[in-house]
Amino acid sequence: MQPVWTYCGTTAPAPAVRFPMLEYPGGTVALFTTRHGGNLSHSTGDDPARVAAGRARLLAQAGADPAQAVLAGLVHGADVTRLEAPLPFSGPGAVAGDAVGLAPETDAMITDRPGLALVVTTADCTPVYVVDPVRRAIGLAHAGWRGTAAGIATATVAAMRREFGCNPADLRAVVGPAIGACCYEVDAPVAEAFRAAPGFRESWFQPGRRAGHWQLDLWAANHDQLLAAGIPAGRVGVAGVCTSCTVRDFFSHRAEAGRTGRQAAILMLLGEAAGT
Repeated sequence: MQPVWTYCGTTAPAPAVRFPMLEYPGGTVALFTTRHGGNLSHSTGDDPARVAAGRARLLAQAGADPAQAVLAGLVHGADVTRLEAPLPFSGPGAVAGDAVGLAPETDAMITDRPGLALVVTTADCTPVYVVDPVRRAIGLAHAGWRGTAAGIATATVAAMRREFGCNPADLRAVVGPAIGACCYEVDAPVAEAFRAAPGFRESWFQPGRRAGHWQLDLWAANHDQLLAAGIPAGRVGVAGVCTSCTVRDFFSHRAEAGRTGRQAAILMLLGEAAGT
């Protein structure tokens, strides 16, 4: 059986991990960077030139042109944006010398255009990768607790069906590294938001360490939403890597009390050859 993830290269630490179950000949590049690849967000107070150089370096290593990469704007919702071409990075937050574009007001992107790299930054939130090797389309979502409660994984699959005619039975998906239930304690308002969500399962929660708190399993919630969207169980993988537990390798907002960088999920279609 293929592993869900493995380090890029032969040894750790590595600048990124990859997901063999999403790969097929001539198919996709699917990566998740580590803190060894550097901070990839301009929102953390880091030197803008350093961030821009790190983005360009890691995208180039992935075989992507930074000018053909688009970063999700992240508003912790469940909206999905279809991309037909690169977008400019303009307005507040634009950095001279950074060619990566921005898709504003969205947490998920889909495309069927080879060479167009989808990018989502995280520091505990869940990256959800979806690949259709038949229709040759991809989707990448940022699933924090709000996006997960709103069903962003299901919304991404629904958008791929609507826009590209994807059959969920053909899809492959991975729930990437993110904070695990072991470290993610939430309060009553968060729990209530989940219990009101479609498809809620009580198994997503375990008793917390404090009264009135619960340990929330974002991995399981997104996994179950992908199954509910019609993807076969054998085609949905969970990386099972807690970013808070493995802060030596990944940035973690919770483990580092908010003083941390951001890693990036990267997903891109290659070439024109079809696969199954």
